[in-house]
Amino acid sequence: MQNDVILSLFEQWLTASYRASGTVKLRMRYVRKLARRVQLTLATEDHIEQALAETRELSAETRHSILASWRLFYRWAVARRYVLVSPTLLIEQIPVAARMPRVVPDAVIQRSILNATPRDRALVLLGRYACLRLTEIATLHMRDRRGEVLLIRGKGDKERYVYVNDPLALALDVLEERLPRGHYFPGETDGHLHPQSVHKIIKRVTGWNPHALRHAGATAAYRGTGDLRAVQEMLGHASLSTTQRYLHLDDDARRRVAAATVIQPGSMLAA
Repeated sequence: MQNDVILSLFEQWLTASYRASGTVKLRMRYVRKLARRVQLTLATEDHIEQALAETRELSAETRHSILASWRLFYRWAVARRYVLVSPTLLIEQIPVAARMPRVVPDAVIQRSILNATPRDRALVLLGRYACLRLTEIATLHMRDRRGEVLLIRGKGDKERYVYVNDPLALALDVLEERLPRGHYFPGETDGHLHPQSVHKIIKRVTGWNPHALRHAGATAAYRGTGDLRAVQEMLGHASLSTTQRYLHLDDDARRRVAAATVIQPGSMLAA
């Protein structure tokens, strides 16, 4: 089967599986990248190894996305019997080293929103205080707010509730007073800003990658509560291991962990 045919079938399946449009585009981007190197239905482990070697200098997050896309494609292709000899096993075994997440310092956030427009302030706070993804911010509609709660449609069209704290509520209130009822961030794409436009605005206002705001918010939430499961739910992650990669522990937290391993006086006697 030719690459263009199987790519079209795979994209059709992704869309039919109710995955978010951004997810479909991301998966297709990386599978097409592989298709430019190999005949997908005839790829061997050597072909995959060569393609993976070219991703070595990319960030850990990007490599995770690439491998996840290739794994998903080959699982689908094997189930459909479009692939006779699958390199899936090799892809499943490839590790991607974890990197310490970069988090935006609180002082940077406070300075950046001090003179920001109401729209830009809300964009930054939704990334930092609600820990929303770019697409979730861009598509946020006023009907999705129910008082102190936001109904968020995330990856895979999965819904979750995210509570709004006071500073974020105030930022959203200002937009609701100034705009007609509709999207919080009107634009020319489907009535709302494009996620890439949101990325550029947040980067311009804060000087940081918007994903670092999500890391910072997740870290602050975990430090304040110690509830990893609640943080996972807020972020919309399918697994706790993904959430753990978002957390940045400072030296004080590491010292507390080390101190907690000390055997307390009297515990040996009790044993």
